[in-house]
Formats: sequence, C-alpha cells, structure tokens
Amino acid sequence: MDILKKIDLDWSNVKTIFRREFANYFNTPIGYIFLGIFAILVNFLFFFITRFWDRGYSLQGLFDMLKLIYLAFIPVITMRLWAEERRSGTIELLLTLPYSELELILGKYFSALCFLGIALLTTLTLPLIAFIVASPDVMVLIGSYLGAWLSGSAYIALGLYISWLTRDQITAFLLSFLACLFIYLLGYQPVLQFFGPFKELLGFLSVSWHADSLASGLLDSRDLLYYIAFAALFLYLNKISIENFRKGT
Repeated sequence: MDILKKIDLDWSNVKTIFRREFANYFNTPIGYIFLGIFAILVNFLFFFITRFWDRGYSLQGLFDMLKLIYLAFIPVITMRLWAEERRSGTIELLLTLPYSELELILGKYFSALCFLGIALLTTLTLPLIAFIVASPDVMVLIGSYLGAWLSGSAYIALGLYISWLTRDQITAFLLSFLACLFIYLLGYQPVLQFFGPFKELLGFLSVSWHADSLASGLLDSRDLLYYIAFAALFLYLNKISIENFRKGT
C-alpha cells in the first residue's frame, strides 16, 4: 500500500476509467465488427493458409498468423484511446478530473488488454478441433497463448503511447502499424541475417522472438521480464508526456 501511495495510484479510479473505455468498444457496432473480422481472419483463413490438415494438425500456424494480424489489429484497438480524446477536446476535461496520469493510462491500457483477450477467445475453436483430431502438447499450447497475449500487451503499450502523440486516429493507426512492423521484423530471421554479430541482440529485442520462446512450452522468466519492461517503458513515456501536457495547459 505504501508503494501505491508513492506512485499516486488509486485502483478505484483505474476501474472507473477501465469501465468507461471498455464500454466505448461496444457502444457502437465498430467493436463487434473488429471482433468479427478478427474471428473470421483467424478461424477461416487458418485452414486455407496454414494447411492445418496437411501439417500433422499443428497449431503453430495459428500463432504465426497472429503475429501478422496483430500488426493491423493492435493499432486498430489503440488508435482512438488518446487521439480521439485530443481531437474532440475531451482531453482537457478528462485531465481536470481527480485522476493521476498513471490511473488514466492504466485504465485505458487494461481496457485494450481485455478487448484483446476477448479476441483471443474467439480462436479457441481451433485448439478444440486439434484436441478432437489429435493430441497437441498442452504446455506448448498454454505457452503459445501466453506468448500471444503478452505480445499483444507489449504492442498495446506502444500503440497507446503513439495514440497520445497525435490528434488523428488514422495517423495513430499508421504510426502504430509501422512501429509494430519494425519491432516484428527485428525477430524475423531473414532480416536478422543482415546484421551479423548483432542479430542475437536485435532478436532479443523483438516481441515475436520472446513469443516463440514461450511457445516452446518452457516459461522463462527472462521472457516475462522482457514483456513487463517493454510495456512499462512505453507506459512511462506516456505518463511523462501527459505530465508535460498538463504543465503546458
């Protein structure tokens, strides 16, 4: 409790912001449309692209495909979180409320995380099919889903920060897409081959590299610490940006 007081964090305020932001995803049909598109891309294209039936009923193709879908899906769910507030002018009103910068950030961050969690739930039909026709490794499956969720959590922190930097949702989407693509390519082997002795270091900095590590079924504390540090860095940058904005208003 003493630590929470020092960092000016009241979880009741975080819950209030979380409920507001999470409800915004479903106040219009857009949230349902995004989930529908995500479910269609993953569940239907999975069988056509990954050749599930021809590759020994392996689910690896699912998580490889998620890495690519994330590049567009994550910017979609983060682009409005701050950009829309700044465009509409509600940011000034929001910042006059008795909430700290961290409470505002975490409320928005957790709402996007939960929306991502719901999206991942729509893919559970594929493991169910795999268990019916084969016997997938449970630990590998758990590690793969954990890696997918943690990868999303890292991209969301990045996208949330980028959303603060612009007043336009489309610009926020494009910048987040390019940033996520850059981070993804750091773990893409054909690209890493050009960096010689630095390829291992660059690979370690990649979100997808750590997801692959977790997908092996072994929970390595270094992977978990990486995701925590990655998200914390961009949430902290977001906090500093809001503090500077408040000082300037």
